[in-house]
Amino acid sequence: MDKRRNEPSFREKLRYWVDNWLSRGALSTICLLFAFTGLIVVLLGLVSWILERSLGLSLAQALWNSLVHTFDPGVLAGDTGTVPFLFLMLLATLCGMFFTALLIGFINDGIRSRMEDLAMGTEPVIENGHVIILGFNESVYILLGELIEANRNQRGRRCSVVVLGELEKPEMEERIRRQIGDTANTHVICRSGSITDFRDLERCSIRTCQSVIINTEKDFDTIRAILACTQIFNEVPEDSGSYVTAVINSGRNALPARIAGYDKDLETGNAADRRDRLELLLMETTVARIMTHTCRQTGLSKVFTELFDFAGDEFYIIRPCPLYEDLFAAFTGRTIREINRCLPSAIAIGIIDEKGMPVIDDPCLVRLEEGCSLILLEEDDDKVPFHEPAPVSWAPPVVDFREEPIRLLIMECNPKLPLILREIREYIAPGSVIYIAGENGSFESLLKDEDIEGLIDRGILAAKRDERSIYDYDSLSVLLDEARPDFILTLSNHALSDDEADEKSLTLLLYLEQYQRLHPGVSYRITSEMRRISNQVLAQKTMASDFVISRNISSLMMAQISQNRELKNVFESLLESDGYEIYMKSVRYYFSDPGPVDFYSILEAAAEKKEVFIGYRRNLSGPAGDPVCNPAKRKAGRTETITLAPDDYLIVLARDQTIV
Repeated sequence: MDKRRNEPSFREKLRYWVDNWLSRGALSTICLLFAFTGLIVVLLGLVSWILERSLGLSLAQALWNSLVHTFDPGVLAGDTGTVPFLFLMLLATLCGMFFTALLIGFINDGIRSRMEDLAMGTEPVIENGHVIILGFNESVYILLGELIEANRNQRGRRCSVVVLGELEKPEMEERIRRQIGDTANTHVICRSGSITDFRDLERCSIRTCQSVIINTEKDFDTIRAILACTQIFNEVPEDSGSYVTAVINSGRNALPARIAGYDKDLETGNAADRRDRLELLLMETTVARIMTHTCRQTGLSKVFTELFDFAGDEFYIIRPCPLYEDLFAAFTGRTIREINRCLPSAIAIGIIDEKGMPVIDDPCLVRLEEGCSLILLEEDDDKVPFHEPAPVSWAPPVVDFREEPIRLLIMECNPKLPLILREIREYIAPGSVIYIAGENGSFESLLKDEDIEGLIDRGILAAKRDERSIYDYDSLSVLLDEARPDFILTLSNHALSDDEADEKSLTLLLYLEQYQRLHPGVSYRITSEMRRISNQVLAQKTMASDFVISRNISSLMMAQISQNRELKNVFESLLESDGYEIYMKSVRYYFSDPGPVDFYSILEAAAEKKEVFIGYRRNLSGPAGDPVCNPAKRKAGRTETITLAPDDYLIVLARDQTIV
């Protein structure tokens, strides 16, 4: 066979070269068009010069005539000369019109392609010190709302948040615009892509970001995103300080996530020697602890929400720096109790020691030492005012209080149930009774014998029921007749979708409301776990006292930690059963005769009980029951007072519920 038959022809080679050149984009196409136009101008100019040089036409003039006729068709109307010359100029004009049309088309296609690229959200981000949210779902609105609120006090500074999701950029922007509205001084940038693709992460300028929030619903997706982010961070030669904040829903997935992020709490292998890039929240444990507190202290869920979000007052860590030079000079060596008598608009709850760990304990013993930071509850992290210690006066109570036994009914089951039982046995008094109700033996696979035995060892009686459906009103009525609960906790069924699980929870709440309406002498407090905020709004029309939404809590905490990673240890410290926690305690256990009293005296009364006062809640059973955290102790140079009633509650940080 002749090898020459297999070789491409010159025409085929030229077409292949032109195709490759045109595929490079609009700019390459326009350059090629101008090159062909120039070639035509030169060829026609040379031919006209050859034909007309006997008439005195120079080469430069011939090339100029060819160029002018190519770019300006109107010149042809005033031409004179020989027929060949006029024909060549007509040909140049036609070529010019053809190339002009092509040029306009190419430019239009280039602009359209560019606009499509911008709409697709594939362009790189050039930002520094920004926050990146990986994943677009219902929680992104909570995260954005919190970050926007956190940035409001950054006057004169443009803050940026980059959202990377799999939806198209225009759709994400429209949803954010409908849900969020005004973003104040926060610039929200949306990009489309995969949260585990290195190129998509690089387009979000991940190497120069402050922190990354992983906003996914599946633990495996979270672990993959942690691994991708950590690898990019570890490629940065200098330590940028960027880190990842993530939530793991199931405890069994915590170890892989810690390994992926080289978590500082990891004590296996040599991963602990690497730079720590992860702040991990175990949502099962966190929500179980919050629900354990809330189901015994009605209204406490609103306190957690108030402290975990950026609206109002939140926790800040104040470090020694020029801005707080006067404050640390005045307070170093003083106890938390002494410091609080000097703060008009903030409350000190503890310190961060030299090892970076929070110390929240007896305010009479915890002292701000050299090199330590101060944990404050305040409105924002601007300069903190202080003054000389304020005078205090109060009458301590005569009678002490101890926790009384309770009757608790837990309905429905999910993996948090064993954690709740292990937590709650540390708090409720011996002699308490816990009923656990679920249908179809749903809790048999979750509860172990040691969970029940641990309750019995603490003097707590536990009864398991599964023979009747709790979603049948008649069966539920019999259960309520037997249990006679003081408190009811309804859990969410994790085997169902969000809406299906919330539908079940709402059904229970309606049944419980109906039962209490038909039994006027019955009184119980209800705490309900919900999955969606929109469903919680509907459920608020029932008699439920508190709602705990895992997704909402995790988003609030991640937003806080994304601004200051040390807050994770503060939150965990306040939720652990063996340390200082958040309690709501009756005013009568601090004052023998409640009445007008200033907030400095309230702080002192709590300090006498080895506690830290952080807020109050008026008339727990009434409509005005929203908590007030960090009330102003002094305004316009005058000490603020409040008139307390016996049924009001103080919100305090304490080691336990008992006052001795």
